[in-house]
Amino acid sequence: MYTIDTSTIIHFIQTLWALVTGAMRLDPAAFEAIQAPGTDLLAVTVLFLAGISEELGQSVVLLANRVKPGRFVMSLLLNGLIFMLGVFILGGTTWITAKVLFHSQVPFFGVLRAVGLSYAPLLLSFLVLLPYMGTFLNRTLSVWSILALLVALIATMNLVLWQALVSALMGWLLVQLLKYTLGWPVVALERWLRRTTAGVSLTVGPQDLVKTITEHIIDNAKGGK
Repeated sequence: MYTIDTSTIIHFIQTLWALVTGAMRLDPAAFEAIQAPGTDLLAVTVLFLAGISEELGQSVVLLANRVKPGRFVMSLLLNGLIFMLGVFILGGTTWITAKVLFHSQVPFFGVLRAVGLSYAPLLLSFLVLLPYMGTFLNRTLSVWSILALLVALIATMNLVLWQALVSALMGWLLVQLLKYTLGWPVVALERWLRRTTAGVSLTVGPQDLVKTITEHIIDNAKGGK
């Protein structure tokens, strides 16, 4: 049972924590609870923090490329906003698919709140640069988030598993179609904003940096023998 209380900052954080941990446990009740009135900010907060966490996973790369602290913070905030926009589009296309194919009557913002909460596992995205485990964690978090999305659609739209799979897949395909047709100016703007915010040419990439860190750890281990 989830109690939605956002009357104070402390209650907001407690409610947010309960919903996030519930979503990570793939508890359908968490996605049902976020349908209550006054939960829009909770869903937005999850998405914004997930976007920032993803960028934090790249933070070592930005610092290795000598990005200034001010631009680094701007990059985190920008990534959070861009992440929210992408999920908004995905939620919209998924909602349209379910409405057209399966005659779902759930309001758009109800679906959007549930989809937003399903990204709770990505709050751990900052861990992806861990040596040896980064790639595994990245894939695990992606699968975890997909499972949470399916649970969210089943719980809030009264769909069965295969209908949730079709809705999520069609939503993703529509996003890809928009990205490479009508959405190409948005993608170009996003890339320009990222370059402008970083303020430098990122000559050191994530894989290069992970490789360097890994080799350094191995060399130290050999040297200690």
